[in-house]
Formats: sequence, structure tokens, C-alpha cells
Amino acid sequence: MEFAGKDRQRGIHFNLKDSLKPYRELFLQRFVLRKYPAGHLFNMAGFPPVGLFYLVEGEVHIYTTSSQGDIRFIGIHRENTLFNLDSFRCGCDAVITSKAFGPVQALPITQQQLFELMAEYPQLGRDLLCYVGDVLRLMCYDAEAQSIHDVKTRLIRFLLVYSADSHTLVVPLSQYSIACAINASRIQVARVCGELKQAGLIQIRRGKILLTNRETLEQYEQHLLSFEALPPQR
Repeated sequence: MEFAGKDRQRGIHFNLKDSLKPYRELFLQRFVLRKYPAGHLFNMAGFPPVGLFYLVEGEVHIYTTSSQGDIRFIGIHRENTLFNLDSFRCGCDAVITSKAFGPVQALPITQQQLFELMAEYPQLGRDLLCYVGDVLRLMCYDAEAQSIHDVKTRLIRFLLVYSADSHTLVVPLSQYSIACAINASRIQVARVCGELKQAGLIQIRRGKILLTNRETLEQYEQHLLSFEALPPQR
């Protein structure tokens, strides 16, 4: 089955994985592998960042938290990626929270250690710049989607992007997690999921959503986008 949707072609990756895989053995040789339990906080927004990490195994969720305690789910790091990128800006508090989703194995790396490695392997610096570009594109995509589209469009786009990026028809996230990702309430997400289920486009399971008709869901997304593009009636 082909999963290369429009957002995939635009280089939008909600699940970051294997971006730095060619350097996996190099990182393993140079740095000390550590194990972290599920729920471990690598970074917390509003506090000094603890440094960079190369993810060897497991899954790390990235999110922000407002002053009112509202959570905004941003993305997922998987194997062979570098996370806690805001540690590059020394002297500033972290703007994101990173948390282990299940057991994690990672390599702690200081900014200076990474700079020294980049001086030794210039291609690493170039590839790291492209990787940071992928992260930036996700942030810009997220900002565009949240500021322009309604909840239904945001939810459908999220499901399609997640599906295309993971090459699967299953989105293994609860409705609450999805609500956090698209800046909506759980009630709003539940209502839209109910409509999509009734239309035969998705199935709802405990802690996950199955896309039963991805092609029609893509067509429905385009219909919603074209409707949003219509000029307001006077």
C-alpha cells in the first residue's frame, strides 16, 4: 500500500526516526549508553536543559505545557535521532518537555562533544543541519495547521500525516493524546471521531484509531480544505 500523501511529499515527519542512522555505530563507540525507565523526563519546559541525547532504542514524546497546564503534543522521536535540540542554545531554559514513552536507551551528549565530533566528521554537521530542518518544518507545519484550520480538518490531517509517516493504517494514540497534538479538547476529538466512524472512514479501538478508508479520507480532507478556501459571503 502506498502511503506517500501530500504532506509526506512536503517533508513533514511527525515521527522522527533513522534520520542519523548512518552515525549510529560512531555514536555508540564514542558515548556511554544509558537506560531510562518509562516516564523519565529528559527535559522540562521552563527549566535549564540537561543536554542532548542520541536515541538508540525506544520512543520519546515531545510536548509543551502552557502556564495553565494545558499540554500540546508536538512529535515523537524514535531510534537514531537526536533530541533535546533546544540544548543548543546555552543559557536559556528549555521550551519543550521530553518524556520516555516506555523504556529508553540513549546516549547523553554535551554540546561541546557534538561540536568536536562534527569537526572530525564534517558530513555529520551537514546531515545534522538537514535533520534540524526536518524538525523546523514540522514546527512550521504545526503552526500553520493550528492557526488556519478547524478541528475536523486538523484531526484528519493529523491522522493522514501520522499514517503516511509511520507507513501504517493504525494510529496508536488515545483520543486525549490526539487532542493534545492538534490543540483541541478531547470532547471535540471524540465528536469528530464519531462522525468519521459513522461515515466508515475510521474504526475506534482502545488507545488507537484504524484508518479503514485512507483514500476517501484524503478526498474528504481536500473537500474541507477547498471549502475553507472559499471567500466569506457578504
